[in-house]
Amino acid sequence: MKKGYLDTKSIRFTFWKYFVSFAALILIILWLLQTVFLNQFYETMKIREIDKIGNEIMLDFGKEDFATRILITAFTKGIGIRVIDEDGWKVYPTDASNDIFQQRYRMGRVQFKKYFGDLDENQRSKIFTEKFQGSDNIELIFTGFLPAENGEVYYLWINTPLEPVESTIDILKNQLIIVSVLSLALALFLSYFISNRLARPLVKMSNTAKELGEGNMNVVFDKARYTEVDELAKALNHATEEITKTIEMRKDLIANVSHDLKTPLTVIKSYGEMIRDISGNDEALRNRHIDTIISESDHLTNLVNDLLDLSKVESELEDIKMIPFNLEETVDEVLHRFDILAEKEGYEFKVIVEGNPTILGDESKIKQVLYNFISNGINYSKDEKKVIIRLISDKNQTLCEVEDFGVGIDENYIKHIWDRYYRVRDNHSRLMVGTGLGLYIVKNILELHGFEYGVKSKKGIGTTFYFIAKK
Repeated sequence: MKKGYLDTKSIRFTFWKYFVSFAALILIILWLLQTVFLNQFYETMKIREIDKIGNEIMLDFGKEDFATRILITAFTKGIGIRVIDEDGWKVYPTDASNDIFQQRYRMGRVQFKKYFGDLDENQRSKIFTEKFQGSDNIELIFTGFLPAENGEVYYLWINTPLEPVESTIDILKNQLIIVSVLSLALALFLSYFISNRLARPLVKMSNTAKELGEGNMNVVFDKARYTEVDELAKALNHATEEITKTIEMRKDLIANVSHDLKTPLTVIKSYGEMIRDISGNDEALRNRHIDTIISESDHLTNLVNDLLDLSKVESELEDIKMIPFNLEETVDEVLHRFDILAEKEGYEFKVIVEGNPTILGDESKIKQVLYNFISNGINYSKDEKKVIIRLISDKNQTLCEVEDFGVGIDENYIKHIWDRYYRVRDNHSRLMVGTGLGLYIVKNILELHGFEYGVKSKKGIGTTFYFIAKK
């Protein structure tokens, strides 16, 4: 970003904009409440108050201390209260100002009809405002219908002045102008400070991420005092660690694949040249050379198959076809692929079966699992060239174990052996270099099946890979 350039999409500007907008909204609401709606609010509150007082008096009508109660209410609330009979005569001289000391009051018929003409049992009370002619004074009037026990009907009349609030609004406007200017200035300053404070850790993370994108794998995302930012920093640091591991694994993979490709290709080329130049007419020698070429070609094929299997597993191009099959027969088929090792190098493969090992799964994928387990046992074997396959079944499941008596796996390595591109860096008894993909592919196949799997190993004693298949 250029220096001095205001980025309207930045998190700082966004925070600042929201804070200022919020402050402005609060001020607008305050102006509306204190100026535009104040008069209406005041009138509404006075109506509620006089209605409450009127209803309370109507509920107290007929009690022994009724007259005393309305006198006290009129005095404390500053309102006029009269109870009038059907002829307009005042029954209770309870006005809070002068009526107590005057002669008995009688309301005129026109006025009486105006106030009480619509009141009956169905409409017990009514509230309205009245403006006196030639005056700015406005009164709020409550009228109520009071049926007495002796059959007579009384009426409740309450009046209170409704004071104009225009002068009060003018005073409030002047105050609000000062308050608004000060509040907006303070909001601008505080919002700028707070937005910078909130955005600082995120901007710092953004800069760190740019360094990571430029190839600096030693960056560390700093934590902050905010939980969300703290969690983001942890996630990014974890992602950085995983990226670093992946890069290292890919380096190992490239080195391993390059070695695996270079050696057999060199051997194939060399033996091809030998057939052409030396052993072309010697059938026995030529056949040995051709066997070597075939063997190296098989090795290349296995390498390519591993890479293809990895691609298929990760892109989920292949579906698992769950059908019943006999695991013992599948083991026998896989072991045929190792006959040449049994014949030429003395490897012994022993199969122990208990129960009926018929399971539900994708046979072609389980063959791949068995082949990897057995190959792993061969690759890491020592002088005792022996691999035992156990199939132990009950009515619900089958346990398949592949045990070797080789170098074993160190406890520090066991948790990593299922990782992609990972290879235990101990010396093998046979000069075979793997891609580190076999057990990763096995893990994915078994997880797609929903089978439990694992490994048990002791350094210098041997290793047992296993999975538990459902029937």
